[in-house]
Amino acid sequence: PLGLMQALAEKYPSYGILHLDAHADLRKAYEGFEYSHASIMYNALKISQITHLVQVGIRDYCEAEVNLINTEPRITTHFDRDIKNLQFEGKNWSAICDSIIENLPENIYVSFDIDGLDPKLCPNTGTPVPGGLELEQSVFLIEKLVKTGRTIIGFDLNEVAPGEDEWDANVGARLLYRLANMCLVSN
Repeated sequence: PLGLMQALAEKYPSYGILHLDAHADLRKAYEGFEYSHASIMYNALKISQITHLVQVGIRDYCEAEVNLINTEPRITTHFDRDIKNLQFEGKNWSAICDSIIENLPENIYVSFDIDGLDPKLCPNTGTPVPGGLELEQSVFLIEKLVKTGRTIIGFDLNEVAPGEDEWDANVGARLLYRLANMCLVSN
């Protein structure tokens, strides 16, 4: 999706990214490859028009990524364990969504890695990680984002992998349908 993000930067003077994923994707390079999927958000931050990167559901990352999260003011990361702890302490999902959305500007690109969901929903993705969001939980966040009047200027859904059955494809197709609808509603 980096090419699409670069193309959107030619059209929009500024925008933010809502990134739902199990992984931070903030590595400078992965196994020597600077443009791997593990580096997508690191490379996206090189686009000057991107003013905010808000990550949700992150639960697998390295020390270098945490250091970048802690030093780059454009990044706000809502780690999965922190979200779960807030819920265990009684904070409802709607209020948590409000705190996620408040860091986003008017124009939003949604980057959704299917492994941001609980792995029971995407067991065949390349790097499933325990924890994560439920499908309706993620859709609620995006619908709430749209209700604030923000505009989804583009989106991607990635790492949907085939398995021995159609489960991952089914979940991916349902999510893709909902993302497309929310994008159209927001415009």
